[in-house]
Amino acid sequence: MAATFDADLALEWGTAMGEEFWGKGTNIQEGPGINIARIMRNGRSFEYISGEDPVLGTRLVAPIIEGIQKNVMAIAKHYLQNNQETDRNGVNEVVDEVTMMELYGKPFDAAVQHAAGVMCAYNRINGDWACENKHTLRKMLKGTYNFSGFVVSDWGATHSTSKAIQNGLDIEMPTAKHFTERNIEAALAAENISTTDIDNSCVRILQGWFALPEDKRYPCGGKICIDVNVSTPEHKALARKIAAKSTVLLKNEGNFLPLDLSVTKSKRVVLIGKDAGPNAYTAGQGSGGVTTNAVVYPLAAMQHLFGSDASNIVYEEGKTVVAAVSAAKDADIAIVFGSAKSGEGHDRANLSLDGNSDDVIAAVSRVQKNTIVVMTVPGSVLTPWRGEVPAILTNFFPGEQVGPALGDIIFGVVSPSAKLPVTMPNLENEQRMTMSQYPGVATGDHLTATYSEGQIVGYRWYDKNKVKPAFAFGHGLTYGSFAYSNLEIMGRTVRFSVARTSGLATSCETPQVYFSYPNANNQSSVPTKVLRFFKKVCTEKEDVSFDYTDADVSNWDVQEQAFQVTKGIYGVFVGSSSQAISLTGTFVV
Repeated sequence: MAATFDADLALEWGTAMGEEFWGKGTNIQEGPGINIARIMRNGRSFEYISGEDPVLGTRLVAPIIEGIQKNVMAIAKHYLQNNQETDRNGVNEVVDEVTMMELYGKPFDAAVQHAAGVMCAYNRINGDWACENKHTLRKMLKGTYNFSGFVVSDWGATHSTSKAIQNGLDIEMPTAKHFTERNIEAALAAENISTTDIDNSCVRILQGWFALPEDKRYPCGGKICIDVNVSTPEHKALARKIAAKSTVLLKNEGNFLPLDLSVTKSKRVVLIGKDAGPNAYTAGQGSGGVTTNAVVYPLAAMQHLFGSDASNIVYEEGKTVVAAVSAAKDADIAIVFGSAKSGEGHDRANLSLDGNSDDVIAAVSRVQKNTIVVMTVPGSVLTPWRGEVPAILTNFFPGEQVGPALGDIIFGVVSPSAKLPVTMPNLENEQRMTMSQYPGVATGDHLTATYSEGQIVGYRWYDKNKVKPAFAFGHGLTYGSFAYSNLEIMGRTVRFSVARTSGLATSCETPQVYFSYPNANNQSSVPTKVLRFFKKVCTEKEDVSFDYTDADVSNWDVQEQAFQVTKGIYGVFVGSSSQAISLTGTFVV
């Protein structure tokens, strides 16, 4: 969803999820997940809609929650600094306040203006558990962010009774271990907590329930209906639409794609890799995983598209490089599939595709010039063979409609319009994080991970260090090209034009506006530039305008405990990705 860069589609997605949760008999959905991607190998990156940037998360989280809460209560998670799975049940994330407020906290600030609840995380933050952290729960969440809803613990993330209640935890899950009646009565008797604390929690919990539409408060009339099939043709169509619109076209040398279906039917097309077949990988593992018995895998979808010519579709599982190469030699077109599994409870071992996929892709590219690579990945991944193939797609974790959606993209029924919400690096640990930064160093029974990089992570690191990534944050091609022109900055309005110069009438562009702060060039801790605005443009020509606010030109003042406008000369950068900048300008605050 982050790859769509599309708030309207986010609303549709949230609405559909809320309908299905309610239909299954619950009035709560534990989502959306909105943490910022700090660690490329993080096992739960696939759950989070912010990618590397708080503005991306902020723009998407509100419509998602709006859609969910038409039917059920939404719980934004995992608050806060839940950025790695390694030692997730105890790691101490040491992070300065400015970084916390300007980078990691922003999507939560946006979320809690709408969400019924927030889920606090397993980890510790600057020494205190996230579910009893006075600074992040009382001061930030229920203070600065003015959150009026409830805080619920992640499963087993509660560590106390009095301290947790005092500092802002309202619900312990999954069972009462610390929030037992006996423990709470003892805490009241000892005057460690007050009846006012209990009343406050009760009001917060009930408020979310009463905010639901009255006819949605008791799903299934209070019955158990977890086994009800809530899938509908409309939702399947939406799943296909989202899977296509979240597929990023990373490379399209010589406009190799789209293929002409009427011509391609007569050619021999080989699909290589298990992810093309019945065992296609479509979703991550853990509480954010989606289990379905209705996956329409790519091989079946392609056979359906070819109809009477389906015999021209060949499947090779690619267990060995030799078999893959042999199949590719005998074909006119090779589509090679690779994936990287990811899930809750552990980080990825590396950023490579699983198994022998990288070797297969490299070998196939040497014998078959017409090679398309399709990557199903949880986030950042290495692409060492990218210079050898004409076309590369990533559909991240596409869900059950993976096959039809891929067919829509490859044959031009849908023009790719997605953008990378994360950077694709050249190397493992390209940002040169030390052991102290990740996964952390042992202190007692757990690790301590120190955020000494501050905000210089993701595309901010590549900008600051003048390193060109394999594929930049915000990058994504379409079937055609767009030109940028006429940048004007009048008062607080940034205005420019975007025009389609070639390609399909269905092609879209997503112009992005980045700002640089006045002190960006002479302070190592200040990002070179940061995303401030983006918009999907699907017309032949559009004049795009953006009115920036104080929030866009402010920084967190630790002494004042507030965001303060930073005065000086700002840079404006407009382009199709964080590194493909077409227009530049300045303004003074």
